Amino acid sequence: MASALDRLSYAARQAARIAWYAGHYAAGRRLLKPMPKPDFAIGPTPTRGEMTADMRSVFEREWRDVEAGLFPAPRALGPDPAEFLRRSLPYFRDLPQVDARRHGKAGDELPPGEQGDGLPSYYRQNFHFQSDGWLSEHSAAIYDTQVEVLFTGAADVMRRRAMKPLAEWMAGRNQRDLRGLDVGCGTGRLLAFLHDAWPGMKLTGIDLSPPYLAEARQLIGRTARVKLIEGAAEKLPFDDSSIDFAVSSFLLHELPKEVRKQALAEMARVTRPGGLIVIVDSIQKGDQPSWDGLLDLFPHYFHEPYYADYVGCSLETLAAEAGLTTVVSERAFLSKVAAFTR
Repeated sequence: MASALDRLSYAARQAARIAWYAGHYAAGRRLLKPMPKPDFAIGPTPTRGEMTADMRSVFEREWRDVEAGLFPAPRALGPDPAEFLRRSLPYFRDLPQVDARRHGKAGDELPPGEQGDGLPSYYRQNFHFQSDGWLSEHSAAIYDTQVEVLFTGAADVMRRRAMKPLAEWMAGRNQRDLRGLDVGCGTGRLLAFLHDAWPGMKLTGIDLSPPYLAEARQLIGRTARVKLIEGAAEKLPFDDSSIDFAVSSFLLHELPKEVRKQALAEMARVTRPGGLIVIVDSIQKGDQPSWDGLLDLFPHYFHEPYYADYVGCSLETLAAEAGLTTVVSERAFLSKVAAFTR
């Protein structure tokens, strides 16, 4: 049972995390040149106070789930305090290159099209204007810092909202009998949280980036229970109905429309009947109408070539087209968390 001391420890860790990344965000804004105002209509946007209160509510929901015994309180993942500082330095060193791309002045863009390395052409881009896209050790080392700065310390808690529908689905099941898959696992944050909560599960993470998979292995550590493989979401190398559950976080909005449909269809194909698929991704238009302007602005300020199409569609409709039935859908700050059964 979670104690009052556990709650205080959890609150202190999350508050420190938010303060750390909010400080990075504020410092970064001073270093970046202002972007031109968009020349298209922008919907309504929330105040900073509204966003802060909404973010706080996600942490409160997570703690209620911990108190209810759905899963243990998350431990601090990743580097020690000194390593956090060491990772901040390359993040700030990279900001001038990011800023140059934002203003169209960089000459090191990834080449378009197939490059003979087996990677799909849509993947070879400087997503978020970050250096090297997802294709280098440098990018993998600073990616988590970049994402947490963007969300001012709330990226991990949004990912972890996938754990509630998964925990409820697992009721009465033996975790050692379950095989799970994280599609587009990246640096392994969600995989690591799942492994921590349910160490008996057999988990597999799949991603197209070898450097990001290497970062995931370093984060998770050596264990026979977690396997990491290189591959694409739209061509999953698994037999039909061979996986008990699949999760995916912040992947679908990075995919072209047709590839996005293929990825969902592949998750449905490899998940057994009665299994669960949990998607964590950006909120979409209409999920919080008074925030729709943020979704208009995001692809303008960050290189997100497929984002506008994603937020303009319905995840639940895409899932239904893949033969999936919606179990639950919730908004968690700037993310939507939806669970589906086959």
